[in-house]
Amino acid sequence: MSGHNESDTTKHRLKTLSADPNWNEYIIPERAIRVTGALIVIVVSVLFYPEEIIRFGSELDQGYISALQSIAPEIGLIFLLVVVHECIHYAVAVAEGKKPQFGLKVRKTVGLPLEINPYVIALKQRISRNENILVLIAPLILINSLAVGVLLLPMPDKVSYYAELVFVVNTIGSIQDIYNVIRLLGFPKTTEFVNFVDDEVRTFYTTQSE
Repeated sequence: MSGHNESDTTKHRLKTLSADPNWNEYIIPERAIRVTGALIVIVVSVLFYPEEIIRFGSELDQGYISALQSIAPEIGLIFLLVVVHECIHYAVAVAEGKKPQFGLKVRKTVGLPLEINPYVIALKQRISRNENILVLIAPLILINSLAVGVLLLPMPDKVSYYAELVFVVNTIGSIQDIYNVIRLLGFPKTTEFVNFVDDEVRTFYTTQSE
């Protein structure tokens, strides 16, 4: 019953904000960003990892299991990277005094049966423009700085390879964060945002600070 009441309250709040001229909905062109990300992955893979593609292709001839085993370290590293990336979003939001929570967005997409995207969000809390920017950009800066630091040191080739992989994957995975940061920089500093979940994540903003 409480869950039903909370859903009704959210729908009422969304209806109120939609009708309020001081509030606007923040729309993200997610499909365009996903397509852009997929194209970047293809280009980067072909240009910088041709040997890995060839190796994976040869393993694929022997079966999917063999192919997946050949890139198991890379898959494990990427999984760990995603976890760390989202935890940094979470930690920065907590440091700002927010009460964030983790979520998963599952949807069908081109080329994959399902696309699973983890995210961190602070619901029904006012978030300033600068707070938003810091939460968004923190994983890119922290993780990439660490990766670059490793690359600048005399390390074994294998370590440098994984550091480079972390840098590339984290940058590509941050495309939507980068898009949002660039866009938010164009908003007045007084802008505040509020997030809601109503079947999907919806964000509203106002430049009229209280």
